[in-house]
Amino acid sequence: MKRLLPMLLGLASTTFISLAACGAAHAADEKLAAALPEAVRSAGKLNVTISLAYPPMEYSDAGSTELKGFDIDLAKAIAERLGLAAEFQNVEFPQLIPQVVTGRSDMIITAFSDKVERQTQLDFIDYFKTGNVFYSSADHQAEIKTEADLCGKTVAVATGTSWVTWAEELGKSICPADKLITVIQIPTQAEHIMQIRQGRAQASVIGLEGLLDLMKQEPGKFYQIGGVGDVNFYGIAFAKANGELRDAVRATLDALKADGTYAQI
Repeated sequence: MKRLLPMLLGLASTTFISLAACGAAHAADEKLAAALPEAVRSAGKLNVTISLAYPPMEYSDAGSTELKGFDIDLAKAIAERLGLAAEFQNVEFPQLIPQVVTGRSDMIITAFSDKVERQTQLDFIDYFKTGNVFYSSADHQAEIKTEADLCGKTVAVATGTSWVTWAEELGKSICPADKLITVIQIPTQAEHIMQIRQGRAQASVIGLEGLLDLMKQEPGKFYQIGGVGDVNFYGIAFAKANGELRDAVRATLDALKADGTYAQI
């Protein structure tokens, strides 16, 4: 697993959940807050759209509604520095873009990749470098050692994500035309693992940070197939018309990096 760690270069129905900032409280920065759009400043809250569940970025423990994860903590820190309360709206992944472009939410922060095709509708602030990996349960390790061994197999991938296209395109590049990777779209990581355990799929796709977390939580039960592909950034996303808020959040993120808060999170 150590050889994977350098790749993590982060620095390197709708549910509404209001949360206070985690950890020690920090006073709002009046200069940063002054750059906010008047509508957001007067509302006193930052509406953040997420899509559960993807540990370690955004998730909740079984039986709990408390949101956890890097994206959650970072969004809370940004809101707090701007003198706002973070209010999280959980939607299915394909609804993330509509949620923001229609003005129902202020921004997306949910392991959401900054992709060229998404930039036609959204502006991004990149904040976390990652890459895609195939993985499976340890009982497949003798049968599936490389990405080429996935040819003719079924791979479960999160619905509507960039992982879908990546898996399909990689399959076309390495597999015979009559033995392509079959990609099935299913919403959550927990469901992907269930598909593998029930034999309906033989592997799945995840961000490297997700696989490292899974290996940590369940030692010896999962393994990586092949290398890390499609190295890219997760971005905080805004509607094109919301440039004033984008710039205020960018300045706030820079401040969080400068004072060590980002690294602490």
